[in-house]
Amino acid sequence: MNTTLTDIHEKTRAVNTGADTILQGCKPATQEQLVGDTFLIKICDILEPERLLFSTDDTTIYHGEQIGKTEPTANTIAIAITDKQGDTVGAVFYTPNSKAKPIVIDPTGYGAIVIGEPNKANEVIAFNDADSGIDVYMHLMASDKTIIISPHKTKQCLKKMVQHWSSGSQVTVPMTLDDKGLMNQLAGVKAQALVTVAHIVTMLQHDSYEAILADSDTQLINLQDTAYYPEWRDDPQLNEPMIYSDGRFELYHDGLFFVKYNDDDPANITFKSKAFVCSPIEVIAKTRDTGSTTWGRLLQWRDDDGVPHTWSMPLALLQGDAREYRKELASQGLNITTNPKQRNYLDTYIQNYPIHKRALCVDKLGWHDKQYILPDRAIGSDGKQLIVYQSANSINSTLTQQGALAQWRDNLCKPLAEQSRFVFSIACAFAGQLLELLEYDGGGFHLLGSSSMGKSLSLKLAASVWGNPDRYVKTWRSTDNALEGTASEHNDSFLPLDEISECDPKIVGKTVYMLANGHGKGRSTTTGHNRKAKEWRIIFLSNGEESLQNFMAQAGQKTNAGIEVRVAHIDADAGKGLKTFDSLVLADTSEAQADKINELSHAYHGVAGIAWLEHITTDKTATTATAKQLISDFMSQYSDLKAQAHRVAKRFAIVSAAGELATSAGITGWQVGQATTAVMTCLDNWLDNYGRDGEHEQRQIIEHIKAFIEQHGSSRFQPCYKNTRLNFEERTPNRIGYRNMDTGDYYFSKETFDSVCAPFSKKKVLQVLEEADLLLLNQGDRKIYKTPDTLFNGKHRPSVYAVTANILSCEPMKKNGTDGRNGTGHMY
Repeated sequence: MNTTLTDIHEKTRAVNTGADTILQGCKPATQEQLVGDTFLIKICDILEPERLLFSTDDTTIYHGEQIGKTEPTANTIAIAITDKQGDTVGAVFYTPNSKAKPIVIDPTGYGAIVIGEPNKANEVIAFNDADSGIDVYMHLMASDKTIIISPHKTKQCLKKMVQHWSSGSQVTVPMTLDDKGLMNQLAGVKAQALVTVAHIVTMLQHDSYEAILADSDTQLINLQDTAYYPEWRDDPQLNEPMIYSDGRFELYHDGLFFVKYNDDDPANITFKSKAFVCSPIEVIAKTRDTGSTTWGRLLQWRDDDGVPHTWSMPLALLQGDAREYRKELASQGLNITTNPKQRNYLDTYIQNYPIHKRALCVDKLGWHDKQYILPDRAIGSDGKQLIVYQSANSINSTLTQQGALAQWRDNLCKPLAEQSRFVFSIACAFAGQLLELLEYDGGGFHLLGSSSMGKSLSLKLAASVWGNPDRYVKTWRSTDNALEGTASEHNDSFLPLDEISECDPKIVGKTVYMLANGHGKGRSTTTGHNRKAKEWRIIFLSNGEESLQNFMAQAGQKTNAGIEVRVAHIDADAGKGLKTFDSLVLADTSEAQADKINELSHAYHGVAGIAWLEHITTDKTATTATAKQLISDFMSQYSDLKAQAHRVAKRFAIVSAAGELATSAGITGWQVGQATTAVMTCLDNWLDNYGRDGEHEQRQIIEHIKAFIEQHGSSRFQPCYKNTRLNFEERTPNRIGYRNMDTGDYYFSKETFDSVCAPFSKKKVLQVLEEADLLLLNQGDRKIYKTPDTLFNGKHRPSVYAVTANILSCEPMKKNGTDGRNGTGHMY
């Protein structure tokens, strides 16, 4: 064992000042003298009985600047501190059950509380606090490990202790990635740093010491190979500095700096200059997806208001125009220098900072296995793996919280329990998270009503589940590309879209399909490869003064059954003479009640959504099973529905299940069954207008052909008369066909019938007309009709598509709904 001259001088000073005799006269402490002190009892269990001593007298110091000072050590518990040879060089005195700091007498500065056999062949593990050292020893209980604890609790004394003990043994200093400045303090010491992702005590609760050493995230760093840099300012660094070129990146409370040093003499490095890069920003982890691609960096910073921001930034952004990613950071409140050279330092810092923590990045918000991913966090995390959302742009999340859940529930949600449209809207806000569990693609609803009916208020109330209504509610006034991005950001969740009249009627039909089907446009990269299209599942709630059919008609667009199945129209008027309300519960008038709801939804918002996510991620399997049972019970009330109506009713059932699950979780304050009642009321309203007795597209086709005949019957159909020869032939400009004036039937020319059928296919139209007994046939299996010879007086008899006059007498008929009201069909 090597003994340095400095060690000899320090030990001699300790002997000369009587530090080795300060515990003479102290006797082993009894259990009564420990007075039930938790820490002392814990250390008593692992030390030899004679190591814990009871001091009866005060102690006078005979060394240093405090020579002659008497320390109040009477009635304290003393533990000897020793050197690497096992000789006493001082003592530490603890007052049982006291918050006062222990009294340390150690003229050497390197004395240690030693736990375990001080064998020079042992690995020595050094700590700066007694609790950590004791806990690690209790986990290891190994004969080849010695624990040393510096009683001073200062980095300087820890360094001195490590230096002393490392001259004869292998010393390991455990630390985490977050131990700011400790590695720099120990630079040059003949020891190794054991760097782990979590505190060593925490990791030993799950793994052995050997497993921790073998972990890919663990680092063993030779401290002797690191250099000591002088402090050029008094405040501590916020993370470990990064050496680069002729300087280091150093992070302080007021910013990230690139600091240059004169390191010509490694033993005497001196400060040279500093350059401001940006306000404080930390690289938290390296990110990658499950295929070990799309690598990125998880960044964290605060803006000037102290609001935290997090962004998992793809590294690919550093290989293009770096201004784009800096613009994104600046827009989120990071102050970046305008000096071009210093600004480029940020690229280097983000890409090369030696962070060892890993995170799994996903390119889609919402469900990822059993966790629910938000822009800034994951709900339901088991702590085993950090999962983050990564995109080329930092999302300015609208998921903000204000107030407490009890305030939102008791003041706003619970009083509205009997308001069918509002309960339905709130339940919609919870429904998006169930889509993935139930393997359902999603879809939407459209609240239809006149101005000032309360449609927008319904959307704002629903939005208060997730955030500030003014920010969470989106608008239809967007391009389909913009709405594609918006839908992707609301995956597995709820998207409120205000006022459909602000959308371009030429694209609204395609946009509805896109939102409901959950697939964005296919695009190619600059190299010609296919870029991964965006995907999502959402429940969206729209509103407007016009139906989709009327709105699209303004641009000459036709709706089909596919669109009307994907977005179900509900009358915003509850039919009680109070506009959207069923009753007045918060005010004396509907206008005052609307104002109150608006006020409360801005005062309390966002807390219900987080509570909902925490509830359903607790046991995803149980949530799924309960939701399926609730949906089955709901659908049993609508067993007579045909395919299209059944599909829409299933979406209503999911909304109902969401409302009931949120109620059972204590989020809404409603009674069991109130959400179901409200949703059934809205479904029956939809069935009133849509019908339950057949395919909606069939009625649309019949109404389409009927409307064409009513519009053009006297202008584009040439009249024909049986056995009657006119002195002149009537001229019919832009003729589409003929009309049998004796039977009233309409004959459409085969050449023009395709344009009449659009946007429906001719084949589908003929099939529907035949099934409804509205198509005349006389050519076997062919759908054409050979006109009677008597109508054309020997002229060429054209083959046509013949529609009977009965089509003009088609009238809607009603069938009962679940609440005794009617649904819609057709009779001829």
